[in-house]
Amino acid sequence: MKRFSKYLVVALLSVAVIYFAFFYRIPDLYITKPGPVADAMEMVSVADSSPKSDSEILVTTVKRKQGTVFTLIKALIHPYQNFSKETQNYETVRQDSRDVQQAFMANSKQTAVTEAFRLAEKEKELDFIGIRIMNINRDVQALESLRINDVILSINGEKVSPNALAKLPQKLRGAQTELVVAREGKKQELSIPQVARSGYLLNGVLAVTTNEPIRINSKGFGGPSAGAMLTLSIYQQITGQDLLNGRTVAGTGTIEANGSVGLVGGIPQKVYAAHHSQADIFFVPYLGNEEGTFSTNYFEARKVAADIQTEMKVVPVGDMTDIIEYLKVHA
Repeated sequence: MKRFSKYLVVALLSVAVIYFAFFYRIPDLYITKPGPVADAMEMVSVADSSPKSDSEILVTTVKRKQGTVFTLIKALIHPYQNFSKETQNYETVRQDSRDVQQAFMANSKQTAVTEAFRLAEKEKELDFIGIRIMNINRDVQALESLRINDVILSINGEKVSPNALAKLPQKLRGAQTELVVAREGKKQELSIPQVARSGYLLNGVLAVTTNEPIRINSKGFGGPSAGAMLTLSIYQQITGQDLLNGRTVAGTGTIEANGSVGLVGGIPQKVYAAHHSQADIFFVPYLGNEEGTFSTNYFEARKVAADIQTEMKVVPVGDMTDIIEYLKVHA
Protein backbone atom coordinates (compact mmCIF):
# COMPACT_ATOMS: atom_id res chain seq x y z
CA MET A 1 0.00 0.00 0.00
CA LYS A 2 2.87 2.38 0.85
CA ARG A 3 4.54 1.58 -2.48
CA PHE A 4 1.27 2.32 -4.33
CA SER A 5 0.94 5.66 -2.52
CA LYS A 6 4.52 6.51 -3.45
CA TYR A 7 3.87 5.78 -7.14
CA LEU A 8 0.67 7.80 -7.01
CA VAL A 9 2.49 10.82 -5.57
CA VAL A 10 5.23 10.51 -8.21
CA ALA A 11 2.61 10.24 -10.97
CA LEU A 12 0.70 13.28 -9.71
CA LEU A 13 3.91 15.30 -9.40
CA SER A 14 4.90 14.28 -12.95
CA VAL A 15 1.55 15.38 -14.30
CA ALA A 16 1.86 18.69 -12.42
CA VAL A 17 5.38 19.29 -13.79
CA ILE A 18 4.31 18.45 -17.36
CA TYR A 19 1.29 20.72 -17.08
CA PHE A 20 3.35 23.58 -15.67
CA ALA A 21 6.09 23.21 -18.29
CA PHE A 22 3.95 22.75 -21.39
CA PHE A 23 0.50 24.19 -20.73
CA TYR A 24 0.67 26.89 -18.04
CA ARG A 25 0.84 30.26 -19.74
CA ILE A 26 3.13 32.68 -17.95
CA PRO A 27 1.34 36.01 -17.32
CA ASP A 28 2.55 38.91 -19.52
CA LEU A 29 5.28 36.78 -21.18
CA TYR A 30 5.08 36.60 -24.99
CA ILE A 31 7.16 34.61 -27.48
CA THR A 32 7.74 35.83 -31.05
CA LYS A 33 9.04 33.47 -33.72
CA PRO A 34 9.03 33.02 -37.50
CA GLY A 35 5.44 32.64 -38.60
CA PRO A 36 3.87 30.88 -41.57
CA VAL A 37 4.04 32.33 -45.08
CA ALA A 38 1.19 32.85 -47.55
CA ASP A 39 1.14 33.36 -51.31
CA ALA A 40 -0.21 36.84 -52.13
CA MET A 41 -1.07 35.56 -55.62
CA GLU A 42 -3.65 33.28 -53.99
CA MET A 43 -4.84 35.95 -51.57
CA VAL A 44 -5.74 38.36 -54.39
CA SER A 45 -8.41 37.63 -56.98
CA VAL A 46 -8.83 40.03 -59.92
CA ALA A 47 -11.55 39.45 -62.51
CA ASP A 48 -10.26 38.46 -65.97
CA SER A 49 -6.65 38.23 -64.75
CA SER A 50 -4.28 35.69 -66.24
CA PRO A 51 -4.09 32.23 -64.62
CA LYS A 52 -1.73 31.76 -61.71
CA SER A 53 1.78 30.66 -62.68
CA ASP A 54 4.25 28.57 -60.71
CA SER A 55 5.73 31.78 -59.32
CA GLU A 56 4.92 32.97 -55.81
CA ILE A 57 4.80 36.26 -53.92
CA LEU A 58 5.24 35.30 -50.29
CA VAL A 59 3.82 37.32 -47.40
CA THR A 60 6.06 36.71 -44.38
CA THR A 61 4.75 36.88 -40.83
CA VAL A 62 5.79 36.77 -37.19
CA LYS A 63 3.91 34.49 -34.81
CA ARG A 64 3.28 35.80 -31.30
CA LYS A 65 1.88 33.70 -28.47
CA GLN A 66 1.75 33.84 -24.71
CA GLY A 67 4.70 31.83 -23.41
CA THR A 68 5.05 28.66 -21.38
CA VAL A 69 8.17 27.39 -19.62
CA PHE A 70 8.83 25.05 -22.57
CA THR A 71 8.44 27.77 -25.25
CA LEU A 72 10.57 30.13 -23.13
CA ILE A 73 13.42 27.58 -23.09
CA LYS A 74 13.07 27.14 -26.87
CA ALA A 75 13.20 30.92 -27.34
CA LEU A 76 16.38 31.11 -25.26
CA ILE A 77 18.03 28.54 -27.51
CA HIS A 78 16.68 29.47 -30.95
CA PRO A 79 18.50 32.48 -32.51
CA TYR A 80 15.34 33.78 -34.19
CA GLN A 81 12.86 33.44 -31.37
CA ASN A 82 12.46 36.19 -28.81
CA PHE A 83 10.52 36.76 -25.63
CA SER A 84 9.29 39.91 -23.95
CA LYS A 85 7.44 40.93 -20.83
CA GLU A 86 4.36 42.97 -21.69
CA THR A 87 1.62 44.15 -19.38
CA GLN A 88 -1.82 43.96 -20.98
CA ASN A 89 -3.91 47.12 -21.08
CA TYR A 90 -7.12 45.81 -19.52
CA GLU A 91 -8.79 49.21 -19.85
CA THR A 92 -8.93 48.96 -23.64
CA VAL A 93 -12.51 48.74 -24.85
CA ARG A 94 -12.95 45.27 -26.37
CA GLN A 95 -15.14 46.41 -29.23
CA ASP A 96 -12.76 49.22 -30.14
CA SER A 97 -9.84 46.79 -30.07
CA ARG A 98 -11.53 44.50 -32.59
CA ASP A 99 -12.65 47.44 -34.73
CA VAL A 100 -9.14 48.91 -34.80
CA GLN A 101 -7.71 45.64 -36.11
CA GLN A 102 -10.37 45.48 -38.82
CA ALA A 103 -9.90 49.15 -39.73
CA PHE A 104 -6.14 48.80 -40.16
CA MET A 105 -6.59 45.61 -42.17
CA ALA A 106 -9.20 47.24 -44.43
CA ASN A 107 -7.04 50.35 -44.90
CA SER A 108 -3.96 48.23 -45.67
CA LYS A 109 -5.84 46.35 -48.40
CA GLN A 110 -7.33 49.54 -49.81
CA THR A 111 -3.96 51.31 -49.91
CA ALA A 112 -2.51 48.31 -51.76
CA VAL A 113 -5.29 48.52 -54.36
CA THR A 114 -4.93 52.30 -54.71
CA GLU A 115 -1.15 52.16 -55.17
CA ALA A 116 -1.35 49.26 -57.65
CA PHE A 117 -3.84 51.19 -59.78
CA ARG A 118 -1.68 54.33 -59.60
CA LEU A 119 1.39 52.39 -60.77
CA ALA A 120 -0.66 50.83 -63.56
CA GLU A 121 -1.90 54.33 -64.55
CA LYS A 122 -5.50 53.28 -63.91
CA GLU A 123 -6.32 55.81 -61.19
CA LYS A 124 -9.39 56.99 -63.10
CA GLU A 125 -10.99 53.61 -62.38
CA LEU A 126 -11.01 54.38 -58.64
CA ASP A 127 -14.09 55.98 -57.09
CA PHE A 128 -14.15 57.83 -53.74
CA ILE A 129 -16.91 56.45 -51.53
CA GLY A 130 -16.38 57.92 -48.07
CA ILE A 131 -14.19 58.38 -45.01
CA ARG A 132 -13.13 55.43 -42.88
CA ILE A 133 -12.96 56.27 -39.16
CA MET A 134 -9.63 55.14 -37.71
CA ASN A 135 -9.79 56.62 -34.20
CA ILE A 136 -12.34 58.21 -31.89
CA ASN A 137 -11.95 60.22 -28.68
CA ARG A 138 -13.90 58.00 -26.28
CA ASP A 139 -13.96 60.76 -23.65
CA VAL A 140 -16.57 62.50 -25.82
CA GLN A 141 -19.87 60.85 -24.92
CA ALA A 142 -21.70 62.31 -27.94
CA LEU A 143 -19.57 60.11 -30.23
CA GLU A 144 -20.50 56.84 -28.54
CA SER A 145 -22.72 55.67 -31.45
CA LEU A 146 -19.78 55.93 -33.88
CA ARG A 147 -17.48 52.93 -34.30
CA ILE A 148 -13.94 52.69 -35.56
CA ASN A 149 -13.98 51.25 -39.11
CA ASP A 150 -17.30 52.96 -39.91
CA VAL A 151 -17.19 54.52 -43.39
CA ILE A 152 -19.00 57.86 -43.42
CA LEU A 153 -21.04 58.09 -46.63
CA SER A 154 -23.00 61.30 -46.08
CA ILE A 155 -23.17 64.23 -43.65
CA ASN A 156 -26.49 66.00 -43.11
CA GLY A 157 -27.85 64.45 -46.30
CA GLU A 158 -24.90 65.46 -48.49
CA LYS A 159 -22.49 62.92 -49.97
CA VAL A 160 -19.07 63.31 -48.38
CA SER A 161 -16.17 64.79 -50.33
CA PRO A 162 -12.47 63.97 -49.87
CA ASN A 163 -11.98 67.13 -47.77
CA ALA A 164 -15.06 66.51 -45.57
CA LEU A 165 -13.00 65.01 -42.73
CA ALA A 166 -11.29 68.35 -42.03
CA LYS A 167 -14.68 70.07 -41.73
CA LEU A 168 -16.45 67.36 -39.72
CA PRO A 169 -15.28 68.43 -36.21
CA GLN A 170 -16.63 71.94 -36.84
CA LYS A 171 -20.00 70.52 -37.93
CA LEU A 172 -20.17 68.27 -34.85
CA ARG A 173 -19.56 71.26 -32.57
CA GLY A 174 -22.07 73.45 -34.42
CA ALA A 175 -25.25 71.38 -34.07
CA GLN A 176 -26.69 67.86 -34.05
CA THR A 177 -25.23 66.04 -37.07
CA GLU A 178 -26.91 63.38 -39.17
CA LEU A 179 -24.56 60.74 -40.59
CA VAL A 180 -25.03 57.75 -42.87
CA VAL A 181 -22.28 55.18 -42.39
CA ALA A 182 -21.40 51.80 -43.85
CA ARG A 183 -20.86 49.31 -41.02
CA GLU A 184 -20.13 45.63 -41.60
CA GLY A 185 -21.60 45.77 -45.09
CA LYS A 186 -24.81 47.61 -44.14
CA LYS A 187 -25.87 51.27 -44.14
CA GLN A 188 -26.82 52.84 -40.81
CA GLU A 189 -28.20 56.27 -39.95
CA LEU A 190 -26.68 57.95 -36.89
CA SER A 191 -27.70 61.13 -35.07
CA ILE A 192 -24.73 62.68 -33.29
CA PRO A 193 -25.69 65.17 -30.54
CA GLN A 194 -23.94 68.53 -30.60
CA VAL A 195 -20.42 68.20 -29.18
CA ALA A 196 -19.70 70.85 -26.55
CA ARG A 197 -15.97 70.22 -26.38
CA SER A 198 -12.82 71.60 -27.97
CA GLY A 199 -9.77 69.60 -28.96
CA TYR A 200 -9.37 66.28 -30.71
CA LEU A 201 -12.52 64.36 -31.71
CA LEU A 202 -11.68 61.75 -34.37
CA ASN A 203 -9.58 60.99 -37.43
CA GLY A 204 -9.92 58.90 -40.55
CA VAL A 205 -8.68 58.01 -44.02
CA LEU A 206 -10.24 58.16 -47.47
CA ALA A 207 -12.09 55.06 -48.66
CA VAL A 208 -12.20 54.18 -52.37
CA THR A 209 -13.53 51.42 -54.57
CA THR A 210 -12.93 50.17 -58.10
CA ASN A 211 -15.23 48.97 -60.84
CA GLU A 212 -12.87 46.08 -61.52
CA PRO A 213 -13.85 43.29 -59.09
CA ILE A 214 -10.93 42.71 -56.72
CA ARG A 215 -11.16 40.40 -53.75
CA ILE A 216 -8.47 40.12 -51.10
CA ASN A 217 -8.79 37.13 -48.79
CA SER A 218 -6.11 37.72 -46.18
CA LYS A 219 -6.62 34.24 -44.67
CA GLY A 220 -5.50 35.56 -41.31
CA PHE A 221 -2.39 37.11 -42.89
CA GLY A 222 -1.91 40.45 -44.53
CA GLY A 223 -1.63 43.00 -41.73
CA PRO A 224 -0.02 46.36 -42.57
CA SER A 225 3.39 44.72 -43.15
CA ALA A 226 1.91 42.70 -46.03
CA GLY A 227 1.06 45.88 -47.95
CA ALA A 228 3.99 45.86 -50.38
CA MET A 229 3.54 42.22 -51.42
CA LEU A 230 -0.23 42.62 -51.81
CA THR A 231 0.37 45.69 -53.98
CA LEU A 232 2.79 43.71 -56.16
CA SER A 233 0.26 40.90 -56.57
CA ILE A 234 -2.55 43.29 -57.54
CA TYR A 235 -0.30 45.23 -59.92
CA GLN A 236 0.85 42.11 -61.73
CA GLN A 237 -2.71 40.85 -62.17
CA ILE A 238 -4.34 44.10 -63.35
CA THR A 239 -1.52 44.76 -65.85
CA GLY A 240 -1.27 41.15 -67.05
CA GLN A 241 2.51 41.25 -66.67
CA ASP A 242 4.65 38.34 -65.50
CA LEU A 243 7.25 40.10 -63.38
CA LEU A 244 8.17 36.98 -61.44
CA ASN A 245 9.44 34.86 -64.34
CA GLY A 246 9.21 31.62 -62.38
CA ARG A 247 10.78 33.04 -59.22
CA THR A 248 9.60 32.92 -55.62
CA VAL A 249 9.59 36.45 -54.27
CA ALA A 250 9.14 37.29 -50.60
CA GLY A 251 9.17 40.54 -48.72
CA THR A 252 7.78 42.80 -46.06
CA GLY A 253 6.89 46.46 -45.64
CA THR A 254 3.82 48.62 -45.25
CA ILE A 255 2.51 50.45 -48.28
CA GLU A 256 1.99 54.14 -47.61
CA ALA A 257 -0.35 56.56 -49.40
CA ASN A 258 2.59 58.10 -51.28
CA GLY A 259 3.75 54.69 -52.55
CA SER A 260 6.69 54.35 -50.17
CA VAL A 261 7.44 51.03 -48.49
CA GLY A 262 7.43 51.64 -44.74
CA LEU A 263 9.33 50.06 -41.86
CA VAL A 264 8.06 46.98 -40.04
CA GLY A 265 9.06 44.78 -37.12
CA GLY A 266 10.12 41.15 -36.91
CA ILE A 267 12.74 41.31 -39.67
CA PRO A 268 14.92 38.42 -38.36
CA GLN A 269 11.92 36.09 -38.13
CA LYS A 270 10.66 37.08 -41.59
CA VAL A 271 14.04 36.60 -43.29
CA TYR A 272 14.38 33.21 -41.61
CA ALA A 273 10.87 32.18 -42.75
CA ALA A 274 11.50 33.36 -46.33
CA HIS A 275 14.79 31.46 -46.48
CA HIS A 276 13.15 28.22 -45.32
CA SER A 277 10.40 28.75 -47.91
CA GLN A 278 13.14 28.77 -50.58
CA ALA A 279 12.48 32.34 -51.70
CA ASP A 280 14.82 33.69 -54.39
CA ILE A 281 14.41 37.36 -53.44
CA PHE A 282 13.48 39.16 -50.21
CA PHE A 283 12.39 42.79 -50.56
CA VAL A 284 12.87 44.89 -47.42
CA PRO A 285 12.45 48.60 -46.59
CA TYR A 286 15.68 50.56 -46.92
CA LEU A 287 16.22 52.77 -43.90
CA GLY A 288 18.98 52.95 -41.35
CA ASN A 289 22.75 52.68 -41.61
CA GLU A 290 25.42 50.08 -41.04
CA GLU A 291 26.75 51.80 -37.91
CA GLY A 292 23.39 51.29 -36.21
CA THR A 293 22.95 54.92 -35.19
CA PHE A 294 19.69 54.80 -37.08
CA SER A 295 18.86 51.15 -37.27
CA THR A 296 16.66 49.08 -39.17
CA ASN A 297 15.16 46.91 -41.68
CA TYR A 298 17.62 46.43 -44.59
CA PHE A 299 20.83 46.22 -42.56
CA GLU A 300 19.12 44.00 -40.01
CA ALA A 301 17.91 41.72 -42.82
CA ARG A 302 21.34 41.62 -44.44
CA LYS A 303 22.97 40.58 -41.15
CA VAL A 304 20.46 37.74 -40.65
CA ALA A 305 20.97 36.59 -44.25
CA ALA A 306 24.71 36.40 -43.65
CA ASP A 307 24.25 34.53 -40.36
CA ILE A 308 22.05 31.83 -41.90
CA GLN A 309 24.17 31.76 -45.09
CA THR A 310 21.19 32.00 -47.40
CA GLU A 311 21.48 32.27 -51.17
CA MET A 312 18.35 34.40 -51.15
CA LYS A 313 18.99 37.91 -52.48
CA VAL A 314 18.10 40.62 -49.95
CA VAL A 315 17.01 43.72 -51.90
CA PRO A 316 16.51 47.16 -50.27
CA VAL A 317 13.58 49.22 -51.57
CA GLY A 318 12.19 52.67 -50.88
CA ASP A 319 8.94 52.43 -52.82
CA MET A 320 6.95 50.12 -55.08
CA THR A 321 8.70 51.42 -58.20
CA ASP A 322 11.97 50.00 -56.83
CA ILE A 323 10.39 46.54 -56.57
CA ILE A 324 8.87 46.60 -60.05
CA GLU A 325 12.03 47.94 -61.70
CA TYR A 326 14.22 45.36 -59.95
CA LEU A 327 12.04 42.50 -61.15
CA LYS A 328 12.08 43.85 -64.71
CA VAL A 329 15.84 44.48 -64.84
CA HIS A 330 16.75 41.17 -63.15
CA ALA A 331 14.24 39.01 -64.99
